[in-house]
Amino acid sequence: MKLCNAEIMKRIKLLEQEKSEIEEEEQRLCTTTYQSDLDKLSSDYDFKDTRSKIGNINGDIRDLKHLLNLSNSTVSSGYYHMTIGECLIYMAQLNKEKEILENLVRKEQVSRHSTYNGVIEYTKLNYDKAECKERLKKTQEDIAEIQIAIDRTNLTNMIEID
Repeated sequence: MKLCNAEIMKRIKLLEQEKSEIEEEEQRLCTTTYQSDLDKLSSDYDFKDTRSKIGNINGDIRDLKHLLNLSNSTVSSGYYHMTIGECLIYMAQLNKEKEILENLVRKEQVSRHSTYNGVIEYTKLNYDKAECKERLKKTQEDIAEIQIAIDRTNLTNMIEID
């Protein structure tokens, strides 16, 4: 059966949700609190069965993530011949750059403040704020373009699964 990257990611998410539900149920059922043997309630909890279910789900998640990682490291996204994995790394770098640029753009060209002893100090930017704004705009556009390339590839790249 062939699935696109996005479908595999959805399957992984569903498997992780199923595993989480089993783990939550296990936490509720793995112990019994009682005051006397007469008050003791029976539980349907089965340690081996629960561990087996979680182990099987973990195996399925591991297999799907491995296929997805192989795809991410080999399939070109169409963005400057970068693989999906390279795009994800580059996008993280650009997001950090965007955060820095946003902070630089918010600064005043010249600001003043008083020191603790009442002396007025001035702080002046050592960069061109307009140039910084242009760079921020370009970085935001690049992030959007990369995200579109990744999304398109995740919807069109098909992977054979067992």
